[in-house]
Amino acid sequence: MKIRRGAGLGLIALAGMCAVAAIAGRLYERPGGLAVVAELNSPWLLVPLAAAALATGAALRSRGPGADKAAAALAGAGLLAALLVPLGLMAADPFPARQYDVTAPGGAGAPRRLVVERVSPLADPGWEVYVDQGPFPATRRWPVARYDDADWSKGILHAQWLTPDTIRLIDLDHRSRDIPIAPTGRPLARLDW
Repeated sequence: MKIRRGAGLGLIALAGMCAVAAIAGRLYERPGGLAVVAELNSPWLLVPLAAAALATGAALRSRGPGADKAAAALAGAGLLAALLVPLGLMAADPFPARQYDVTAPGGAGAPRRLVVERVSPLADPGWEVYVDQGPFPATRRWPVARYDDADWSKGILHAQWLTPDTIRLIDLDHRSRDIPIAPTGRPLARLDW
């Protein structure tokens, strides 16, 4: 009985942590912000997980008749939902989200990576280009460009580092765009289509 109620309390705490992570991800994702926070900004995953954990935790803490069956049903539904989310994402986009993840040349200074990835394949499909600067977990994320899938003419054919302070993006029309990068990782020019 105590183990069940303790597990229920743990699940309620997990639900609270998921809610805090979803709110923090939404509020604190900004240019130059922590990459860890930007990765937490996925309410499609965190909100259902928080709801399932809260409902299962409340059922485990309940003393009423049928609480065991309700807790087992909620735990099974939560497990099924946790398995279906990744399967749904893979069905929507069977290829990996990251197209390019290139480390800057030279080892001077903080580590830098140029990343091109597909975002939100289910809700708002698009592409993001950004530079991650610094070691984990203090990595800062600097956006370079974002565009939607609706415009087929916008896209990255190739992404590379020319120098430790300059990236080159080649679009689908085979035009190259060189973007200088500040020592902090911030792009000094905007990608203008």
